Amino acid sequence: MAMTGLFKAEKVNEFDSLMRKKYGLDSICLIKNAALSAFEEIKETVKGRNNLILAGSGNNGADGIALHGILKKNGIKSKVFYLGKGKSAENIELRKEVDEEDVSGSIVGFDSYIDAVFGSSFHPPLGGKVKDILSRVNSMDALRIALDVPSAYFFNADITVTFTLLKEEQFLYPYTSGEIKLKNPGFPPDEISRLKPDSYLLSDEDYSIKPFELSAYKNKRGHLAIKGGSERYKGAVLLATKAAFHSGCGLVTVLTDTLSNLPFFYPPVMVEGSNASLDRFDALLCGPGWDGERNRSYMEFEKNMVLDADALMTVEKGDDFRMRAVLTPHAGEARRLSERLGCGDSALEIARCVNATVIRKSSVTEISDGNATYYYAGLNPSLGVAGSGDVLSGIVGAFLSAGIKPLDAALNAVILHQEAGRKAREKYGYYDALDLIGEIGRLR
Repeated sequence: MAMTGLFKAEKVNEFDSLMRKKYGLDSICLIKNAALSAFEEIKETVKGRNNLILAGSGNNGADGIALHGILKKNGIKSKVFYLGKGKSAENIELRKEVDEEDVSGSIVGFDSYIDAVFGSSFHPPLGGKVKDILSRVNSMDALRIALDVPSAYFFNADITVTFTLLKEEQFLYPYTSGEIKLKNPGFPPDEISRLKPDSYLLSDEDYSIKPFELSAYKNKRGHLAIKGGSERYKGAVLLATKAAFHSGCGLVTVLTDTLSNLPFFYPPVMVEGSNASLDRFDALLCGPGWDGERNRSYMEFEKNMVLDADALMTVEKGDDFRMRAVLTPHAGEARRLSERLGCGDSALEIARCVNATVIRKSSVTEISDGNATYYYAGLNPSLGVAGSGDVLSGIVGAFLSAGIKPLDAALNAVILHQEAGRKAREKYGYYDALDLIGEIGRLR
């Protein structure tokens, strides 16, 4: 996989400072270059609009002030709303170029807002007047554009023009960056290329699962066991099973004491009692459709496994999965799991705590094995449909049963799930989990 690198904002700021000193780069020139590159990206979008630039007191504010001058010079309506007095020398200097009539005393009456308040220099917490203003702008029916990074990771941007490198913080929950445009304001490209990423951004091109050979028999495509289902939640295990088959799994056996008639509804699946031996299975999926069950028999399984839904609630502080497990919590489950484990709720922190691979599901999916972190910014609300998580766990289970390592199974399952969601959206509009599974089979 040749993934796009992401960098912590603080590292990019340090790089910026180092490059200015090393090459004697003029800060005002860099700011004007950044503003010009942003203008080239957004000029057609903001043309014909009444634009308000929210300018902070530092160099991100200076970016916005410089952009105001370029917009005005090109006949595009623009005013500046200052949030505080200028503090950086560059900000103070560029404010001298703004005519008094171009400064607005109100944020009302505009149909486009350009955020240049904090950029990547923000340090929490956010409060007071700035939070109130950003909240009001977020609630308006207007276009929102951010320069460098959405302020405080709170401004809800439709478009973000970011500078130098993609920042990791732009992909943290809740996602606010919208469509991201990357521009270099004038740093040497070879210096940029030498920086080591802090994390990675996945794209569909990173999918690396090869098709099966034409002669591959079902017994060579993996046998997945699923511990799941209940009288109350019959559908979850069925969706996970069907998703596993459509992801290439050769055999699926559901281990349950309550759904013995499952093959009547879905003939390809086999059913055995919940206490059946696990030895002959290639991988195990636990949790889909459990109704408060607290079964920890998966700890005896010596091969790779997936824990989803209620199975996540059985994970305990001190558990060590020896990198054989993939955990698939959504944001709420991750928070509850982290409280029990005594760690943070990011995929990285949970993965380190229990020595597993973690897929943290949200508008931006976060995957980590405790060493590296990967993000997939799908931005597809149609995937937020009942059963979508069961489908994802079925894909992961199928990949594990085919002998794919847990991290690779997790990364590729997320990509396949997201791409299938987009295909289903294009084909059906909004859809159900069964339609999603059909697209998975076509893509796999």
